[in-house]
Amino acid sequence: MKLIAKFFLIVGILFWLVFFAIDLFKLVSMNGIVNVFPVETVDLNILEINKDSSHVVIDYTYSIDNTDYKDNYKMVQSYYASCNVDTIIVKRSVLFPQVSYIEGIPLKERQAKIGLIISSFFLLFLILIWRYSNKEKWAKTYGEVGNRPWLYPDDKTIKNPWKRLKNRLFQK
Repeated sequence: MKLIAKFFLIVGILFWLVFFAIDLFKLVSMNGIVNVFPVETVDLNILEINKDSSHVVIDYTYSIDNTDYKDNYKMVQSYYASCNVDTIIVKRSVLFPQVSYIEGIPLKERQAKIGLIISSFFLLFLILIWRYSNKEKWAKTYGEVGNRPWLYPDDKTIKNPWKRLKNRLFQK
């Protein structure tokens, strides 16, 4: 039981650590925390702004060294109006050409910060469980569940299939 709990805690920590690293990379590559990477304005090949009753979708495509990069933004119309963007200026990282953002609309930066906060919360939660939980109590409480067979033999005397399934899973 201890081995299973430790395995799932490690898998959970690795899972949320990957999301933390991805969001941290996005935030740093867009110069969201500090200005580390040079940024340049790109010429757009295709720019489409689609507005419906509630959302605005901005699709754009640009080329760098004969490689096309495509990205999009989807936001509520009230958020788009609050950004006061008259012209769409797309900037990209010089070192990472696939990382781009629209100047004046901090949507990607905000998404990366929210991802950092969520993944940090779950990482902290799992690390605190691992560090300060009473593992002996877990092993004693859930030990009988781990030692129980997954399915008990089928009892043909029970006619109701749902009660028969319950009896196979939780036999006393």
